[in-house]
Amino acid sequence: MSKILVIYVDIDDDLGRIGLITPIIGEESVEKAINVAAESIPTDSDFNTMVVAYNVFKKLKKDNMDVEIAFISGSDKNNVESQIDFSRKLDETIGTTKAEEAIIVYDSPEDAKAIPIIQSKLKVIGIERVLVEQYRGIEETYALLGKYIKKAISEPRFARFFLGVPGLILVVVGIFSLLNLTAYATPSILIIIGIALLGRGLRIDEYIEQWWENSTIMVIAAIISIISTIIGIIEGYYVAVSIKDLSSSSSFIEILNTILPFITFAIVVLFGAKAISKITNRDIRVWHDVFRIISVIMIYLMILLIPKNLESQTILQTIILLSIITIGLVSLYVVFSMIEKHLK
Repeated sequence: MSKILVIYVDIDDDLGRIGLITPIIGEESVEKAINVAAESIPTDSDFNTMVVAYNVFKKLKKDNMDVEIAFISGSDKNNVESQIDFSRKLDETIGTTKAEEAIIVYDSPEDAKAIPIIQSKLKVIGIERVLVEQYRGIEETYALLGKYIKKAISEPRFARFFLGVPGLILVVVGIFSLLNLTAYATPSILIIIGIALLGRGLRIDEYIEQWWENSTIMVIAAIISIISTIIGIIEGYYVAVSIKDLSSSSSFIEILNTILPFITFAIVVLFGAKAISKITNRDIRVWHDVFRIISVIMIYLMILLIPKNLESQTILQTIILLSIITIGLVSLYVVFSMIEKHLK
Protein backbone atom coordinates (compact mmCIF):
# COMPACT_ATOMS: atom_id res chain seq x y z
CA MET A 1 0.00 0.00 0.00
CA SER A 2 1.39 3.41 -1.00
CA LYS A 3 1.94 5.96 1.73
CA ILE A 4 -0.50 8.89 1.60
CA LEU A 5 0.47 12.41 2.62
CA VAL A 6 -2.29 14.81 3.66
CA ILE A 7 -1.01 18.29 2.83
CA TYR A 8 -2.40 21.54 4.15
CA VAL A 9 -1.29 24.22 1.65
CA ASP A 10 -0.41 27.73 2.83
CA ILE A 11 1.28 29.25 -0.22
CA ASP A 12 1.48 32.84 1.16
CA ASP A 13 2.86 31.74 4.57
CA ASP A 14 0.07 32.88 6.88
CA LEU A 15 1.44 30.39 9.41
CA GLY A 16 4.76 32.24 9.45
CA ARG A 17 3.00 35.37 10.69
CA ILE A 18 1.91 33.56 13.86
CA GLY A 19 5.35 32.06 14.43
CA LEU A 20 4.88 28.62 12.86
CA ILE A 21 7.79 27.44 10.71
CA THR A 22 6.97 24.86 8.05
CA PRO A 23 7.14 22.12 7.02
CA ILE A 24 5.28 20.83 10.07
CA ILE A 25 5.28 17.06 9.78
CA GLY A 26 3.57 14.41 11.88
CA GLU A 27 0.47 14.17 14.02
CA GLU A 28 2.01 15.50 17.22
CA SER A 29 3.61 18.56 15.55
CA VAL A 30 0.41 19.32 13.65
CA GLU A 31 -1.67 19.20 16.85
CA LYS A 32 0.66 21.75 18.47
CA ALA A 33 0.41 23.99 15.39
CA ILE A 34 -3.40 23.83 15.48
CA ASN A 35 -3.39 24.82 19.16
CA VAL A 36 -1.20 27.84 18.37
CA ALA A 37 -3.51 28.82 15.50
CA ALA A 38 -6.57 28.38 17.73
CA GLU A 39 -5.19 31.09 20.03
CA SER A 40 -3.84 33.42 17.31
CA ILE A 41 -6.31 33.16 14.39
CA PRO A 42 -9.40 31.31 15.66
CA THR A 43 -11.77 33.02 13.18
CA ASP A 44 -9.45 32.81 10.17
CA SER A 45 -10.17 30.47 7.26
CA ASP A 46 -6.60 29.14 7.53
CA PHE A 47 -7.37 27.75 10.99
CA ASN A 48 -10.50 26.02 9.72
CA THR A 49 -8.56 24.54 6.81
CA MET A 50 -5.88 23.21 9.18
CA VAL A 51 -8.58 21.48 11.22
CA VAL A 52 -10.18 19.99 8.09
CA ALA A 53 -6.80 18.61 6.96
CA TYR A 54 -6.24 17.11 10.40
CA ASN A 55 -9.71 15.51 10.39
CA VAL A 56 -9.04 13.98 6.95
CA PHE A 57 -5.79 12.55 8.32
CA LYS A 58 -7.51 11.12 11.43
CA LYS A 59 -10.24 9.48 9.34
CA LEU A 60 -7.74 7.80 7.01
CA LYS A 61 -5.67 6.67 9.99
CA LYS A 62 -8.78 5.21 11.63
CA ASP A 63 -9.36 3.26 8.40
CA ASN A 64 -5.91 1.67 8.90
CA MET A 65 -4.35 3.43 5.93
CA ASP A 66 -0.65 4.27 5.76
CA VAL A 67 -0.99 8.04 6.09
CA GLU A 68 0.99 11.05 7.29
CA ILE A 69 0.11 14.74 7.58
CA ALA A 70 2.11 17.88 6.88
CA PHE A 71 1.52 21.63 6.87
CA ILE A 72 3.58 23.25 4.11
CA SER A 73 3.82 26.96 3.34
CA GLY A 74 5.53 29.11 0.73
CA SER A 75 6.54 32.66 1.57
CA ASP A 76 5.05 36.16 1.70
CA LYS A 77 7.16 37.27 -1.28
CA ASN A 78 6.02 37.37 -4.91
CA ASN A 79 4.26 34.41 -6.53
CA VAL A 80 7.34 32.84 -8.14
CA GLU A 81 9.51 32.95 -5.00
CA SER A 82 6.63 31.69 -2.89
CA GLN A 83 6.13 28.70 -5.19
CA ILE A 84 9.87 27.95 -5.19
CA ASP A 85 9.92 27.96 -1.38
CA PHE A 86 6.88 25.70 -1.30
CA SER A 87 8.50 23.28 -3.76
CA ARG A 88 11.67 23.03 -1.65
CA LYS A 89 9.71 22.41 1.53
CA LEU A 90 7.63 19.79 -0.27
CA ASP A 91 10.82 17.99 -1.34
CA GLU A 92 12.00 18.03 2.28
CA THR A 93 8.65 16.61 3.42
CA ILE A 94 8.66 13.83 0.82
CA GLY A 95 12.21 12.91 1.81
CA THR A 96 11.15 12.65 5.45
CA THR A 97 7.84 10.83 5.01
CA LYS A 98 8.66 8.72 1.88
CA ALA A 99 5.12 9.43 0.68
CA GLU A 100 4.00 8.47 -2.84
CA GLU A 101 0.44 9.82 -2.93
CA ALA A 102 -1.12 13.05 -1.72
CA ILE A 103 -4.41 14.54 -0.59
CA ILE A 104 -4.42 18.33 -0.88
CA VAL A 105 -6.40 20.57 1.47
CA TYR A 106 -6.53 24.33 0.75
CA ASP A 107 -8.87 27.29 1.05
CA SER A 108 -7.97 30.08 -1.40
CA PRO A 109 -7.26 30.51 -5.13
CA GLU A 110 -3.71 31.57 -4.21
CA ASP A 111 -3.14 28.23 -2.48
CA ALA A 112 -4.39 26.43 -5.61
CA LYS A 113 -1.15 27.46 -7.34
CA ALA A 114 0.58 24.76 -5.29
CA ILE A 115 -1.49 21.96 -6.83
CA PRO A 116 0.59 21.60 -10.05
CA ILE A 117 3.77 21.60 -7.95
CA ILE A 118 2.46 18.73 -5.82
CA GLN A 119 1.22 16.86 -8.89
CA SER A 120 4.72 17.00 -10.38
CA LYS A 121 6.16 15.20 -7.36
CA LEU A 122 3.35 13.00 -5.98
CA LYS A 123 0.30 11.18 -7.28
CA VAL A 124 -2.65 13.31 -6.17
CA ILE A 125 -5.58 11.09 -5.13
CA GLY A 126 -7.75 13.73 -3.50
CA ILE A 127 -8.31 17.50 -3.35
CA GLU A 128 -10.38 19.24 -0.67
CA ARG A 129 -11.13 22.96 -0.90
CA VAL A 130 -12.46 24.44 2.31
CA LEU A 131 -15.10 27.17 1.95
CA VAL A 132 -15.90 28.73 5.30
CA GLU A 133 -19.48 30.03 5.58
CA GLN A 134 -19.48 33.47 7.18
CA TYR A 135 -22.09 34.59 9.69
CA ARG A 136 -24.61 37.07 8.34
CA GLY A 137 -24.72 39.34 11.36
CA ILE A 138 -23.68 42.96 10.97
CA GLU A 139 -20.88 42.59 13.54
CA GLU A 140 -19.38 39.61 11.73
CA THR A 141 -19.55 41.56 8.47
CA TYR A 142 -17.58 44.43 9.99
CA ALA A 143 -15.09 41.98 11.49
CA LEU A 144 -14.60 40.33 8.11
CA LEU A 145 -14.22 43.71 6.41
CA GLY A 146 -11.67 44.77 9.03
CA LYS A 147 -9.71 41.57 8.46
CA TYR A 148 -9.44 42.16 4.72
CA ILE A 149 -8.52 45.83 5.21
CA LYS A 150 -5.75 44.80 7.58
CA LYS A 151 -4.55 42.22 5.05
CA ALA A 152 -4.56 44.82 2.26
CA ILE A 153 -2.45 47.18 4.38
CA SER A 154 -0.02 44.74 6.00
CA GLU A 155 0.79 42.33 3.17
CA PRO A 156 3.24 43.85 0.64
CA ARG A 157 1.73 42.18 -2.44
CA PHE A 158 -1.69 43.73 -1.66
CA ALA A 159 -0.42 47.02 -0.19
CA ARG A 160 1.35 47.90 -3.44
CA PHE A 161 -2.03 48.09 -5.18
CA PHE A 162 -4.47 49.16 -2.45
CA LEU A 163 -2.18 51.82 -0.93
CA GLY A 164 0.25 52.64 -3.72
CA VAL A 165 -2.30 53.50 -6.41
CA PRO A 166 -4.56 55.75 -4.24
CA GLY A 167 -1.42 57.39 -2.83
CA LEU A 168 -0.14 58.17 -6.33
CA ILE A 169 -3.56 59.56 -7.32
CA LEU A 170 -3.60 61.90 -4.30
CA VAL A 171 -0.08 63.14 -5.09
CA VAL A 172 -1.01 63.83 -8.75
CA VAL A 173 -4.23 65.65 -7.79
CA GLY A 174 -2.32 67.71 -5.22
CA ILE A 175 0.37 68.71 -7.73
CA PHE A 176 -2.20 69.66 -10.39
CA SER A 177 -4.12 71.71 -7.80
CA LEU A 178 -0.97 73.65 -6.88
CA LEU A 179 -0.26 74.31 -10.56
CA ASN A 180 -3.90 75.27 -11.33
CA LEU A 181 -4.14 72.37 -13.78
CA THR A 182 -7.14 70.61 -12.26
CA ALA A 183 -8.61 70.09 -15.74
CA TYR A 184 -5.91 67.46 -16.30
CA ALA A 185 -6.52 65.70 -12.97
CA THR A 186 -9.36 63.42 -14.12
CA PRO A 187 -7.58 62.11 -17.27
CA SER A 188 -4.43 61.55 -15.20
CA ILE A 189 -6.36 59.58 -12.57
CA LEU A 190 -7.95 57.40 -15.26
CA ILE A 191 -4.52 56.76 -16.80
CA ILE A 192 -3.01 55.82 -13.41
CA ILE A 193 -5.87 53.43 -12.58
CA GLY A 194 -5.71 51.92 -16.08
CA ILE A 195 -1.95 51.35 -15.86
CA ALA A 196 -2.31 49.84 -12.37
CA LEU A 197 -5.07 47.44 -13.47
CA LEU A 198 -3.15 46.50 -16.62
CA GLY A 199 0.06 45.97 -14.68
CA ARG A 200 -1.64 43.83 -12.05
CA GLY A 201 -3.68 41.87 -14.59
CA LEU A 202 -0.64 41.04 -16.72
CA ARG A 203 1.56 40.56 -13.61
CA ILE A 204 3.93 43.24 -14.87
CA ASP A 205 4.69 44.30 -11.26
CA GLU A 206 6.05 40.81 -10.53
CA TYR A 207 8.24 40.87 -13.62
CA ILE A 208 9.58 44.31 -12.65
CA GLU A 209 10.29 43.07 -9.14
CA GLN A 210 12.21 40.08 -10.49
CA TRP A 211 14.04 42.34 -12.95
CA TRP A 212 14.90 44.73 -10.11
CA GLU A 213 16.36 41.88 -8.04
CA ASN A 214 18.40 40.63 -11.01
CA SER A 215 19.64 44.03 -12.24
CA THR A 216 18.80 47.22 -10.36
CA ILE A 217 20.92 49.27 -12.77
CA MET A 218 18.90 48.14 -15.80
CA VAL A 219 15.57 48.96 -14.11
CA ILE A 220 16.73 52.50 -13.25
CA ALA A 221 18.06 52.93 -16.79
CA ALA A 222 14.78 51.68 -18.26
CA ILE A 223 12.79 54.20 -16.16
CA ILE A 224 15.07 57.07 -17.27
CA SER A 225 14.77 55.94 -20.91
CA ILE A 226 10.97 55.78 -20.74
CA ILE A 227 10.80 59.26 -19.20
CA SER A 228 13.16 60.63 -21.85
CA THR A 229 11.10 59.06 -24.65
CA ILE A 230 7.84 60.45 -23.26
CA ILE A 231 9.33 63.94 -22.96
CA GLY A 232 10.60 63.68 -26.55
CA ILE A 233 7.17 62.69 -27.84
CA ILE A 234 5.53 65.56 -25.93
CA GLU A 235 8.09 68.06 -27.27
CA GLY A 236 7.56 66.74 -30.79
CA TYR A 237 3.80 67.10 -30.38
CA TYR A 238 4.06 70.76 -29.33
CA VAL A 239 6.37 71.49 -32.29
CA ALA A 240 3.91 69.79 -34.65
CA VAL A 241 1.03 71.84 -33.24
CA SER A 242 2.96 75.08 -33.77
CA ILE A 243 3.73 74.26 -37.42
CA LYS A 244 1.09 75.41 -39.90
CA ASP A 245 2.09 73.27 -42.89
CA LEU A 246 2.82 69.69 -41.80
CA SER A 247 2.97 68.38 -45.37
CA SER A 248 6.38 69.91 -46.15
CA SER A 249 9.62 67.98 -45.69
CA SER A 250 11.11 70.78 -43.59
CA SER A 251 8.27 70.36 -41.06
CA PHE A 252 8.98 66.65 -40.78
CA ILE A 253 12.71 67.34 -40.32
CA GLU A 254 11.99 69.92 -37.60
CA ILE A 255 9.78 67.49 -35.66
CA LEU A 256 12.36 64.70 -36.11
CA ASN A 257 15.18 66.92 -34.86
CA THR A 258 13.09 67.74 -31.77
CA ILE A 259 12.32 64.13 -30.84
CA LEU A 260 15.60 62.51 -31.91
CA PRO A 261 17.88 63.80 -29.07
CA PHE A 262 15.54 62.35 -26.43
CA ILE A 263 15.29 58.98 -28.22
CA THR A 264 19.06 58.85 -28.70
CA PHE A 265 19.63 59.65 -25.05
CA ALA A 266 17.20 56.87 -24.03
CA ILE A 267 19.02 54.28 -26.18
CA VAL A 268 22.47 55.40 -24.98
CA VAL A 269 21.33 55.14 -21.34
CA LEU A 270 20.11 51.56 -21.88
CA PHE A 271 23.32 50.43 -23.59
CA GLY A 272 25.40 52.28 -20.99
CA ALA A 273 23.57 50.57 -18.12
CA LYS A 274 24.07 47.20 -19.79
CA ALA A 275 27.79 47.92 -20.11
CA ILE A 276 28.00 48.89 -16.41
CA SER A 277 26.19 45.66 -15.46
CA LYS A 278 28.69 43.63 -17.47
CA ILE A 279 31.62 45.49 -15.86
CA THR A 280 30.29 44.70 -12.38
CA ASN A 281 30.00 41.03 -13.45
CA ARG A 282 33.51 41.11 -14.98
CA ASP A 283 32.25 40.35 -18.46
CA ILE A 284 34.86 41.15 -21.15
CA ARG A 285 32.17 41.49 -23.81
CA VAL A 286 31.42 45.02 -22.61
CA TRP A 287 32.89 46.34 -25.86
CA HIS A 288 29.73 45.21 -27.68
CA ASP A 289 27.71 47.79 -25.76
CA VAL A 290 30.39 50.49 -26.10
CA PHE A 291 30.34 49.87 -29.84
CA ARG A 292 26.55 50.16 -29.89
CA ILE A 293 26.71 53.48 -28.01
CA ILE A 294 29.22 54.86 -30.52
CA SER A 295 27.10 53.60 -33.42
CA VAL A 296 23.93 55.20 -32.04
CA ILE A 297 25.70 58.54 -31.56
CA MET A 298 27.19 58.39 -35.07
CA ILE A 299 23.81 57.54 -36.60
CA TYR A 300 22.28 60.46 -34.70
CA LEU A 301 24.94 62.84 -36.06
CA MET A 302 24.41 61.46 -39.58
CA ILE A 303 20.68 62.16 -39.41
CA LEU A 304 21.39 65.70 -38.24
CA LEU A 305 23.90 66.28 -41.06
CA ILE A 306 21.76 65.00 -43.96
CA PRO A 307 19.09 67.79 -43.97
CA LYS A 308 21.72 70.53 -43.64
CA ASN A 309 23.80 69.12 -46.47
CA LEU A 310 20.73 68.68 -48.65
CA GLU A 311 19.88 72.34 -48.19
CA SER A 312 23.43 73.38 -49.13
CA GLN A 313 23.42 70.98 -52.10
CA THR A 314 26.44 68.96 -50.87
CA ILE A 315 24.81 65.56 -51.18
CA LEU A 316 27.95 63.96 -52.69
CA GLN A 317 30.10 65.00 -49.73
CA THR A 318 27.42 63.63 -47.39
CA ILE A 319 27.42 60.24 -49.12
CA ILE A 320 31.23 60.07 -48.97
CA LEU A 321 31.22 61.01 -45.28
CA LEU A 322 28.56 58.42 -44.42
CA SER A 323 30.45 55.74 -46.35
CA ILE A 324 33.70 56.48 -44.51
CA ILE A 325 31.97 56.40 -41.13
CA THR A 326 30.16 53.14 -41.96
CA ILE A 327 33.37 51.45 -43.17
CA GLY A 328 35.14 52.64 -40.02
CA LEU A 329 32.43 51.22 -37.72
CA VAL A 330 32.35 47.88 -39.55
CA SER A 331 36.16 47.66 -39.41
CA LEU A 332 36.16 48.34 -35.68
CA TYR A 333 33.53 45.67 -35.13
CA VAL A 334 35.55 43.09 -37.10
CA VAL A 335 38.75 43.93 -35.21
CA PHE A 336 37.09 43.67 -31.79
CA SER A 337 35.39 40.40 -32.78
CA MET A 338 38.75 38.90 -33.78
CA ILE A 339 40.31 40.04 -30.49
CA GLU A 340 37.44 38.53 -28.49
CA LYS A 341 37.68 35.26 -30.43
CA HIS A 342 41.44 35.14 -29.77
CA LEU A 343 40.93 35.72 -26.04
CA LYS A 344 38.48 32.80 -25.87
